[in-house]
Amino acid sequence: MLTLPITEVPKDPNRSTQNAVSPFRYPGGKGFLSAFLKRRMSLLDTSAERVFAEPFCGGAGAALILLADGDADVVRLNDADLRIFSAWQAILDEPERFVAKLREVRLDMPEWYHHRDLVAGFSDREYDFDIGFSTFYMNRTTRSGIILNAGPIGGYDQRGKWKLNARFNVERLANQVLWLAANRARIELSNMDALSFIDRGRRRADSGNTMFFIDPPYVKAGGRLYFDGMSEAKHVALSDILTSGSVKYWVLTYDDAPLVRQLYKSQNCSTISVNYSLQSKRRESEILVEPNYR
Repeated sequence: MLTLPITEVPKDPNRSTQNAVSPFRYPGGKGFLSAFLKRRMSLLDTSAERVFAEPFCGGAGAALILLADGDADVVRLNDADLRIFSAWQAILDEPERFVAKLREVRLDMPEWYHHRDLVAGFSDREYDFDIGFSTFYMNRTTRSGIILNAGPIGGYDQRGKWKLNARFNVERLANQVLWLAANRARIELSNMDALSFIDRGRRRADSGNTMFFIDPPYVKAGGRLYFDGMSEAKHVALSDILTSGSVKYWVLTYDDAPLVRQLYKSQNCSTISVNYSLQSKRRESEILVEPNYR
């Protein structure tokens, strides 16, 4: 396999896992790319509203850092899964209720099973506060933040070194929720198919001053890590949009799969090192793709 150049990702001196803006946690989350993305945001016109858009927002770690640090004026967060969307909408539109739930919820195995069963059995098509909170609860209490298909922190018998409360600092999470609520006017939230979101975004009047940050489900392990994986046809359709030239500014991250290399061979491709902690802390290479601006 062809060796790609390595992109050395600069560290953001003002950000770490201890002062993250997003209340969510995700394996392979892209908040660490914030300094790199800030440089790319400098391509946008500062005299107009600078928009940062995430079609697969998940925990939106990068978007919220850019918003907090003044490198984006508006962030557009989209997630096709209604459970993730419900978690975001609950936080953004019912923050006092959400914080009250954070402060009263139990951190024990009967409670964990309750929220797991709610999330696993959800099949509605409308926003649901309780499902949103349960989704968030699972994100904070499962190993690596994988909402389903992962066990609880500390194990089912809670005999591990860390317990369910290890990643559930109530006051810190409450402060993050309240900050998001205070900045609600600058956060747009949607529950669309990601390709439809990009298509709509490229047709908007401000498309020329929008940076799309696209972090799709992995080709190799998407079904395990995400509620909604992507078929090969969807991966191809995404590449068709991005390589058409109709989206002016974009950054794409993917797992290093042959399909990805083939689809984006005409673009600027490099590798980046990403930190994971699914079983144990480790770093793996992903592909970073950008358009040919020259």
